[in-house]
Amino acid sequence: MKINTVFFGASPYSTIILKKLATLTDFPLVSVVSKTDKAIGRHLSISENPVSLLAKKLKLPLIKTDQFDQNFIKKFRSLEPDLALVVAYGPPFFNQTTIDIPRFKIVNIHPSLLPFYRGATPGPWQIINGKTESAVSFFQIDALPDHGPIIAQIPFAISDNETSPSFYQKAFNLASDHLENILKNYIQNPNKLTPQNHQKKTYFPKFTKLNAQINWTWSKPKIKRFIRALSPWPTAWTYVKNQQGKLLKMKMFPDNIVQIEGKTKTLWPEIEKYYTIVTK
Repeated sequence: MKINTVFFGASPYSTIILKKLATLTDFPLVSVVSKTDKAIGRHLSISENPVSLLAKKLKLPLIKTDQFDQNFIKKFRSLEPDLALVVAYGPPFFNQTTIDIPRFKIVNIHPSLLPFYRGATPGPWQIINGKTESAVSFFQIDALPDHGPIIAQIPFAISDNETSPSFYQKAFNLASDHLENILKNYIQNPNKLTPQNHQKKTYFPKFTKLNAQINWTWSKPKIKRFIRALSPWPTAWTYVKNQQGKLLKMKMFPDNIVQIEGKTKTLWPEIEKYYTIVTK
């Protein structure tokens, strides 16, 4: 039985799953859905995201949208999908009308042991909070974010030197390795689902450059985890004063690498006698 599938994604990590999905002959891709092109970088040049670029490379049908309006819903329905798979697509969120279009609903892949670490940035927060074990969760989407019943969860370890990129690479590679078996089992048993325990849910806010400032009241191990978790983006930072008392921003990277605003990266021990970290 061929399961006509629509893939939703926009992140570099989405491409790990899309590459695998494109090889599964039992799940032919009738379309890829990604975000519209955005102006990025200092020069605000219009760029396609990695999913759009991969879809074109693989010669897959592609829809770009930033909203699930009536026009999109009409297009989605016209594809006559049996299944939709979502990986790091983000808002807009699916309403019940959209969820009910595919015969086997919409499946999401989320890199945490749901119901723990719901939300857009589960990787960094698990690292910051010192978690040593996580999981990649396959679940059936409902009308609330990261709320639907679990299809399968695959555990993995968080290493002592984990960064957000290594965490996500590990999680989605694992999901890719198990993708075919999990999807086939799901199609054969679409009602074999485990409701989440919503009383145990945890949620942490999305990171921005503003909330990437280091909290010096934290323990040294937590600060080190914070720096690793926010590398390479949005990058942990703090204020420092130079010998003239001028207040400057300093980015902090793993392995004692720092970057004072306007200067190149260097090792903190090489410049620490010239600057004082502002801890309050």
